Amino acid sequence: MDLYYNNVRTLSEEELQQAFLQNASVSYSILEMHPPSKPMKFEPACVGEAERVDAQVLNPHTGEILHVSNIVYEKRHDGLPPQRAYGVGRKLMEAIYGCIRICTIFEIRNDMQVPFAVTEMKAAVKVLSWEKIRSLNHAENPINEVAALQHVSQNPHENVMSALDILQDEEYLLIFMPYYSSGSLYDFVSRAGHFPERVARYWFTQILEGLSHLQRLGICHRDLSLENICIDDYTNSAIIDLGMCLRIPYINESSGGDVDVTAGTLRRLMTAAGTCGKIWYMSPEIIRNDDMFDGFAVDLWGAAIILFIMLTGRPPWPFASRQAAEFRVVAIDPVPDYPNENYGIGRLLREMGKEISQQASDLLQRMLRNNPRERLSLLEILQHPWLQEESEHEPMADPDDEWRR
Repeated sequence: MDLYYNNVRTLSEEELQQAFLQNASVSYSILEMHPPSKPMKFEPACVGEAERVDAQVLNPHTGEILHVSNIVYEKRHDGLPPQRAYGVGRKLMEAIYGCIRICTIFEIRNDMQVPFAVTEMKAAVKVLSWEKIRSLNHAENPINEVAALQHVSQNPHENVMSALDILQDEEYLLIFMPYYSSGSLYDFVSRAGHFPERVARYWFTQILEGLSHLQRLGICHRDLSLENICIDDYTNSAIIDLGMCLRIPYINESSGGDVDVTAGTLRRLMTAAGTCGKIWYMSPEIIRNDDMFDGFAVDLWGAAIILFIMLTGRPPWPFASRQAAEFRVVAIDPVPDYPNENYGIGRLLREMGKEISQQASDLLQRMLRNNPRERLSLLEILQHPWLQEESEHEPMADPDDEWRR
């Protein structure tokens, strides 16, 4: 029996998978046959009311009762207890609108005197000042981030960060997220200098899994970078920070207007939506900000820059523009008979004094072209021979790597 929502038939899982594969493989030339459109809005965010208390907390392992300050939980108005509470702790880092702190997750106890119990689970909370949100004009939009996080959290995936709780009071917007114990991929590369190809392939495969999930949800991240890939337990990565992401419009085959990804149609290109992200990772069309762009393509560009840095320890160019000679060599100049150390990536690597395999060079060359019509699609990347080779099974922590702890 077919289901309908707002007069649009709800697609089966098989139909949605076919639509994903179609969009993961379609060429830019096909997409530009249709007029571009503005990004769609996410559903309005649903934010709970934060309650902040000092209270007695039970340590169930020792039986000790502790007095803990700065406990935050959702104040419910339906008579139900909150799912969990958070003991908000030390500051981990600064953020544009506030800071990020580590939390201990508390269980709720049916005891008025000792209402909470410690668990071994950790979380992170982004503490954002409403005053700064209202006064700063920045491309990273926390209201958009909250809406996007709630959208993503409806269909969680291990390689994309979801939200645990989103709460607010008069002073702060509080985004509670999983705590990734091993830092960011940027930390790993900075410490190692660069990765062996087996290790780079391990992390790159997970990044592509995360991007595949975002594409299934019709989301363009727009700020993919090593800093925005967090690592948990040294083995699992997740794409974080959805503050700049966009909801991609899809073609309404009945009216010619826009629908979301659940319609199972082809996506639209989007009209210029601003220059944002970290300069190393920005695609040339995002830097130019003067024409339509493909949300999927700009994220895959960012993934290619991440791969290049993992393999060589440095970005290929200061920014993706004709003004940069390195960019012209790889992304604009003709590249005959590749791989060849006199052209493209081969020439750049030779001039940098770096060496990677021909298969890795070929993949990067095909991902990093100025003209998006010449770049590989997600499906073509996943099928590339370099990704079919063996990866590191689990890059484990070195016990001497105190910097990671």
